[in-house]
Amino acid sequence: MPEEVKSKRLLAAIFVPDNNVSQSTVWSLDPGLTQVDKMEVPKDYHSLVRYCRFFYEHDGIAYTTINKQIEIAMTNLCLNNGTCTSENEFLIYEYLLEELSAFMKRVALEYLISGLVIPEVTWDRISGTTIKPSLRKNYELPVDLWHRDPLSIKIHKTPLPNRLLVLAKISDEDKYFIENQGKYMDGSQDYETYKLLIEQYPDFVRKVKAGETEFKLENPTVIRRYSRSGSVWPTPFLTPAIELFMHKRNLRKMDYAIASRVIQAIMLFRMGSDEFPLTEDDTDIVDNLKQQMRWRGLTGNVERVFQLFANHTLQVDWVTPDVKALLDEGKYRSINEDILISLGLPRIIVSGETTRSGSSNAEIAMLPPISSLNHIREDLLEIVRKIFNEVRERNSFRGVPIPYYPPIMLQSPQEIANMGRQYYDTGVISRTTFGEMGGFDFAEEVDKIEKEHEIMEERGIPERPEVPYSPSPSENTPNENRRIE
Repeated sequence: MPEEVKSKRLLAAIFVPDNNVSQSTVWSLDPGLTQVDKMEVPKDYHSLVRYCRFFYEHDGIAYTTINKQIEIAMTNLCLNNGTCTSENEFLIYEYLLEELSAFMKRVALEYLISGLVIPEVTWDRISGTTIKPSLRKNYELPVDLWHRDPLSIKIHKTPLPNRLLVLAKISDEDKYFIENQGKYMDGSQDYETYKLLIEQYPDFVRKVKAGETEFKLENPTVIRRYSRSGSVWPTPFLTPAIELFMHKRNLRKMDYAIASRVIQAIMLFRMGSDEFPLTEDDTDIVDNLKQQMRWRGLTGNVERVFQLFANHTLQVDWVTPDVKALLDEGKYRSINEDILISLGLPRIIVSGETTRSGSSNAEIAMLPPISSLNHIREDLLEIVRKIFNEVRERNSFRGVPIPYYPPIMLQSPQEIANMGRQYYDTGVISRTTFGEMGGFDFAEEVDKIEKEHEIMEERGIPERPEVPYSPSPSENTPNENRRIE
């Protein structure tokens, strides 16, 4: 090697970042949820609810298990006449069923995610003619059903074990809206809502204007899921699996990081060697290479076959991470099994399959969870009972009906039909219950049968299809004495 080359300073290695590579983090949580990476389970209730909401929205198992329970348990409400003494009274309660059924599904979602449901009802007078033309009176009925956000609620113990002090925090948005007489923070106006607030919640408006930050709820209905001894707070459904969800999220973070590095693989440029090192006089060679790379970034040229022009001392290598951990599906299998065990819902209900073919069926697997689903129903039916009692008081009705849900039937349709037929033939159940077992509304079906009967009589069509040894139309048994076949 010439002596003059040795005496020159060697050119330092440089790194040219790709302009197309984002410098932001590969994956990050909401600022309020950064503790997930530390695997620290939240200790206070409000932080726990934030975690449960996050995983319900971002994890498929959490989302499916909660929704499946609502779909199975919260079917349409039914009514038993109970202590109703008039047909009109019962008709009023039936009028509320559709809205109440939809509301119960909404509160069931909150019940499972946060474990805390505090319903609120807005009342107004409604003309009876909107329910049935023969009802001439006006009735005071629920016109709006909603529930409070658990994150805005504070609960305190009192000296009386069965009494709680429930406070609701006033949000900055509500405070701004009321103080600016119906103006939202983005500048939009809503005078109608502001007027309704003044009419229906004057105490709330007055306290906000007085500068209070929270207010006491008077005689609230508080539904708490599995409240622990010594604590006023409930237990959200996802609580036993929170740490597992956090661990699973960290595994995904690892996968995202590996995938990002595979997609944005490092291109290593080596220029020069022991025999031909780069010196300060070779700066033009490096500048030319940098210019080629930047030109490729500006033109959006992202193909993997790079055409670079340099002397014989240039060597280009690709540096990629090991993707075995990314392609390994087993790391999620065990943790998903642990999550399902923690939540107490069988795999066959969540995904419709089992780990081994033919090893189980939904009927046997759902025997333990059915009691939990019935517990959800019983807790939330307290809301409907209180609303019905208030309807009775506000309208001076003599009695209230009994709200209930049909039994949860997870057997095959054939088994349900056989079981129902046996119970009906022995006089154990009514036709209404028999219909509910098959998913039918008996009253609705009777109306359909009556209309069909009129049409068939009008057109002279036999009520029964003609088959060998079938009776003549005159031999048909009257409807009121006919036995269900």
